[in-house]
Parts: sequence; C-alpha cells; structure tokens
Amino acid sequence: MTQLKKDSAETKQLSDTIHKKAGRKKRSAVEKMALADVQRYKEQGVKTHLQASNMRTNYAGHVRRGREWLASHFESSTVSETRGDEIIEHSLIPLVTTAEIRANNDVYEDPAFKDAFENIPNRCSDKALELYMSLKGFHENLSKTTIESIRSAFKKMWELSDGDTYRGKWHFHEAKQRWEGNPADSADIYDVLSSIKHKASMEGGDRTHSMVMTKDYMDRAFRWHQAACPLDIALQMIQKVMNGAQPSDICLDLETKTKLTRNLEQITFASNGWTLWTRCDPSHISLDTTVLDGVLKMYLANETLTLSKCTSNFEIFLVNWKGWQKKVDKGQWEVDLRSNHYKIYPHPDAPACNSFFWTMIWIKWLESFHYGCTLQPNDFLFPTMSANGVVHPGQPISHDTIQKWINESTTSTGICGNFSTHCFRRGGAQYWFMFAPVGQQWMLAKVRWWGGWADGEHRDTLIRYLLDELHAYETDYSDALAPISRDADASLAGEHVLTKPASTEELHMVHASVTADVNSLRNDMHSLTSVVVQAACTTTIALQHLDSGHHFTNVSESASPTMTPPPVGTVQRPLSHRPLVTPMPTVALSTSSTS
Repeated sequence: MTQLKKDSAETKQLSDTIHKKAGRKKRSAVEKMALADVQRYKEQGVKTHLQASNMRTNYAGHVRRGREWLASHFESSTVSETRGDEIIEHSLIPLVTTAEIRANNDVYEDPAFKDAFENIPNRCSDKALELYMSLKGFHENLSKTTIESIRSAFKKMWELSDGDTYRGKWHFHEAKQRWEGNPADSADIYDVLSSIKHKASMEGGDRTHSMVMTKDYMDRAFRWHQAACPLDIALQMIQKVMNGAQPSDICLDLETKTKLTRNLEQITFASNGWTLWTRCDPSHISLDTTVLDGVLKMYLANETLTLSKCTSNFEIFLVNWKGWQKKVDKGQWEVDLRSNHYKIYPHPDAPACNSFFWTMIWIKWLESFHYGCTLQPNDFLFPTMSANGVVHPGQPISHDTIQKWINESTTSTGICGNFSTHCFRRGGAQYWFMFAPVGQQWMLAKVRWWGGWADGEHRDTLIRYLLDELHAYETDYSDALAPISRDADASLAGEHVLTKPASTEELHMVHASVTADVNSLRNDMHSLTSVVVQAACTTTIALQHLDSGHHFTNVSESASPTMTPPPVGTVQRPLSHRPLVTPMPTVALSTSSTS
C-alpha cells in the first residue's frame, strides 16, 4: 500500500520537537493483558513479520494446491490393481519391484494418508510430499525452482506448527513412539529434488528467467506510448490544475481519459520497477509538496532544472522485502535504520526511466481527475482500473495485468524474447553496473544494497543470477590469441582499456598499420593519375584527327576546276590562312598540364 506523507519544513520541525518532549516523559505502565491474548499476539506477529508478504502468499498457494490435489484422490476410487499392472507392463524401465509396490500401496491405503498435508505432519507426510513433487517435476515438467519452492512451503509450514518438534531430520523417536523432525528433510525428498535437477540439466538447463529490459528497450517502449496516446494532453491538464484551474473545468471524454490513465500507469510502473528493481507496489512515499511542486512546474514548462532543483527528492519505503529481513535476521540491527528507504532524484536526461517525474505526474493525475482528493494511507499507488475507466484505490493491480502490459509493449515495438515482471529488476541493475556512462557505473556493493541482496551473497552467484551477460563477457577467452588482448576481466566490463596508456608494442603495430595504409593510398593515386593522363591524351588525339579531316575536305572543294568565276565588278578577297590544326580544348589542356 502507498502512504503519502506531504510534509513541509515547519511540520518536520514541529514533529521533532514533539518527539523530543515525548522522550523525556516516563513510560506509562503497560496495561495488564491475559496470557491467552499475548499468545494470540505472538502468533499473529510471527505470521505477519517472519516472512516477506510475497513469499508468504506464494507459500500459501503451494500448500493450498497440494491439499487440493491430495483431497481429490480420496473423493473418487483409487487406481485399480489392473490399471497399475498395465502401467508396469508398458513401462520401459522397471522402476520398482512388486514387493515395493505392495509396500507403497499399504502406505497409500493408510487412513492417515489423507491428512498428510495438515499443519501437524504424520507418518505419511513425507511420502505424500514425495509423490506431489514427482507429479509436478516429472509429469507436469515444472521448473526445478518451482519444485524447490513447493518443498520450502511445506517445510516452513511444518516448522512453525509445534516449536522445535518438527525441525531437523525426519525420523521416528523410539522412546516417545512418535515421528519427529521435518518431513521435507527426509532422504526420499532430497532424492526426488536431486533427480529433478538432473533432469533439467540433461534437457539443456532450466533457464526460464526473464530477459533484460535494457535502457534501449525502455526508450523504445516509451516512444511507442507517445505515438499511441496523446500524453501531452495529460501534461497540459496537470499544468493547468497546478496553475489554479479546477479539474471540473477541463473537459475530457471518457475514452481519452481512460486511455491516458492506462498509459500513464504503465509508464510510471515501468519507470519505478526499472529504478527500484522491484516488482511490488511501493509501500510508503514521503512527499514534500512545498518543494517538489516547484520542480514539477519547471518540468512541465520545459525549463532547465537548476542545481538546487536537481537535488530535490522524495523518499520511497519498501516494506517486507526479503533481502532486508535477512540482514535483520543476522543481527544487523543498525541496518534497519535506513534499510528499504530509497531517495528518488530527477533524471531529465532519461525520460523513459525518470521515476521522479512520472511518479509525481501519476499521483497528480489520480488526485485531480479520479479521486478529487489526496491519496489516503490505504490507497495503492498502482490501483486496479475497470473497463469503464473507474479506478479502485483499495485494490492493487494484478500480476496478470502487468504481464499483459509488458507483452503488449514489447510486441508492438518489435522486441523479441520472454519478458516478465522481473525484467525491470534485471534491466536496471545491469545498466548501473556495466552500461552506464564511463565513471557512473555502480560497484557491486552498491548494487547489492540497492537490490536488497544479503551481504553474504557470493559475488559470482550474484553475477550469474542477475548479471550473466557481464559474467559471460568477462570469462570469454575466445580471443586469447589476439595480438592485442582486451583484458575483459581486469576491470569492470573492460573499462580500463579506455583509459590505460598504449604500450610500445601497440604503438609499433599502429605505426606499421598506418604506414601500410598510406603506401596503399599512394599506389592507388599513382594508378588513378596514369588512367586520367591516358584518357586525356586519347581524347586530344581523337579531336585533332576529327578537325583535320574536316579541313582537307573544304580545300579540295575550293580547288575544283569547275569552280564558278566571281561576277564582274566584284572584288575578290584572298582566302584567309586558317591553321591546319585547331587549338586544343581548354579542358584537355588543363588536364594535361595538371598530369
């Protein structure tokens, strides 16, 4: 859920004063409470805060589906022995013997088998979980990560059922005559899990995670939103409201309003996911409207932000993120003082990834043109919107809707690949770790902190999980025989190559290459000059022959004996002495002299 705290400087000062005065007062006596009520508070607190909210939801789904599967086998008759014999007869590999099948059938016919997935495990719980994992892994071909998640869900449920009773290795306690430990830690469960992992490796790996939403992809999707929807209309409407206009005075038809709302929500969600590296709804947002509204007005007016405006920020607090909970579990209590808190600053040079700008625009749009009031503490930042354009602030947007948005934008922009909601987390992390401009890349410690990973996360494991492209680049030695090595593993993404001085050997190689290129260019020029001279000479000779032939024809005609004498009384002028050869054309002369 999103909680907006619109504080001014005076409010903060007053709040600090109140806290200081309250600290001086003696703590009042705690009201006495019944032990049963304390027990309920304890159970509710452990249930709420022991695990992250998303993990708790996923685990509950695995347990619910497992119980439904187990219950479905006791609503109808079990598989007949004849059908079982047919399965064994047509099997290519004899998995078990007849005696083992009868022993297993005895277990499956045990009355306790139908209650194997209850909170308190029984003697059949490990067998039931083994069958359920085999069904999902071998028959339905689910990924190994899903199978591991199923096992972890039941393991956590049984661990919390009765203190230390159902923790550790699954075994039968002879003295107490009862089963103890965790059924998910039995040897058969580990065998099934290892077999599924081997199966995935044999079939070419289990690489089904999302592709990376790079910054270039973000820019392409943003341009697609601009072309598909008139975003300028929404920005102009918000600018008018911030300048004193009433939202009710601005006319907008329902279709355009719904289209603008949907596209603004998509852009804001993508920019937040790419910036915060998260797939969930930000839980708390603290805004100081006295400062941030001025920054937003400068944005909308296309003004350049001053240095003081560029340092303006708002804070986002993420609740129940698993990585931060692990830090607290390890005793790092001081980390909790600032953990999960993220300050978001303006980034006008990256419009598609500018979480500062689009988050403020989205909040203003909801408050002005949908709610008519400020967002309440229980309102979601990304609410559900029905088909008729009505926004439901108390209902968060579903995962399927977000996935539909991603598929729509990638398909429309011609981006190929499998993209899930995890693509923003990987894209933002990879950009700041290795694709940001030189000098702006983040070190691994900063990446680990911002992404909420535990400090004990192994460096290579983190890189292979999140930054596998960089890992492949830095461990690629296919050019080991190259004359000049790129030394990709000597620095972050081989960045040192851009700044290190050239060696003497490299300078000799460059000099030899340049000399060879100059000699080749000189030879080409000589060849071209020869061709031009030859062409010019040929043209000149052809023109001379053409003009000489025309002159001799005129002379023979004038010397003919049948020439008619001039009339009487006419003065006969002597023939002018024309040169036998006409002058060379100017173009030919200039070409020849140049040659």
